[in-house]
Amino acid sequence: MFQKARETVYLESTSVFMLIVRWWKPLLVVTLIAALASLIFSGPSFITPKFRSTVVFFPAATNSISKAILESSGAENQDILAFGAEKQAEQMLQILKSDEIRNSIIKKFDLINHYEIDPTEDFPQTRLNEEFRDNINFSRTEFMSIRIDVLDHNPIIASAIANEIYSLLDTMKSKIQHSRASAALQIVEQTYQEKLDVIKIKEDSLTKLRNFGVMDFSNQSAIWSEEFARAFSTYNNEVAALSVLNKYLKETDTTVINTKARIEGANARMKQLQPRLDRMAAFGGASVSLNEELTLDRKELSVLKEQYNRLKIDARQTLSHTFIVNKAEPAEKKAYPTRWLIVLLSSTGAFLLALTILLTKEKLKEI
Repeated sequence: MFQKARETVYLESTSVFMLIVRWWKPLLVVTLIAALASLIFSGPSFITPKFRSTVVFFPAATNSISKAILESSGAENQDILAFGAEKQAEQMLQILKSDEIRNSIIKKFDLINHYEIDPTEDFPQTRLNEEFRDNINFSRTEFMSIRIDVLDHNPIIASAIANEIYSLLDTMKSKIQHSRASAALQIVEQTYQEKLDVIKIKEDSLTKLRNFGVMDFSNQSAIWSEEFARAFSTYNNEVAALSVLNKYLKETDTTVINTKARIEGANARMKQLQPRLDRMAAFGGASVSLNEELTLDRKELSVLKEQYNRLKIDARQTLSHTFIVNKAEPAEKKAYPTRWLIVLLSSTGAFLLALTILLTKEKLKEI
């Protein structure tokens, strides 16, 4: 069975070869005519030649200026000089394909007239967008760089459009990030001011407490409590001693007089300390609470201050988001159409078509 199949294939191949040999002149004429016709009709008289200009660049790895400059971390994604990876490349492609960039290019270069589109015809904007997509292409290379390819019959216009798209890309990404950073800056600035107001109120409250004598609750309460306890102990001991002395000595005795003086001194000291301790009891808790809250508030204020400084840099400073490799230059040679390829395909197609017709004719004769 396989032997018969091989024989059949061999016979068919032989018959095709013999057919080509027998009809080589007509086949050659058809091929040459097709080649000549494709050469003529692919010329500038029928197909307007187009020139290609290309911009090649790498996206930057970092988006935040402050994060790249101020961070002490040595992580690669914080390196201001690092090239971006797939994620950054895809983000750039999305921005390049945005309506804002397309509309800006259409407006600046008056593409509706440049592409000779009649605004009064049906669906002029659709035609314009199709022309834009046909002539302007964005792609990612295997090395994670981005290509901007522009085709145009005017090489100067092609290079100008490519370079303008690259410029708009950087501007647009900066605009998007500045807008978001500015909004965040306003939020942080407002929160920072509110925190300052809260701290001011609490510091004013502490000032009032200090005016009442509550300076340092922990130290003051410890010292005054110790002094009160010492005075109280002295008072009780001297009262007990006086009761014994009164049994054996006269009131005019120096020992009795001195004992009474110590009792009065201890009592006076207790009376002096009691209001202070009362104030500590009344306001000490508030003082401790306010001091603890102020410590936390000042830490939060420090964090907000750092965030504010970072966002201020991101909102007001600009750093390029790309590393340019090649800027577009006016091309000297046309990129479209590729005449040799058109001639080759047309000639090959004409040859195969003529051969198919001849084979069909031979098969019909055999029937």
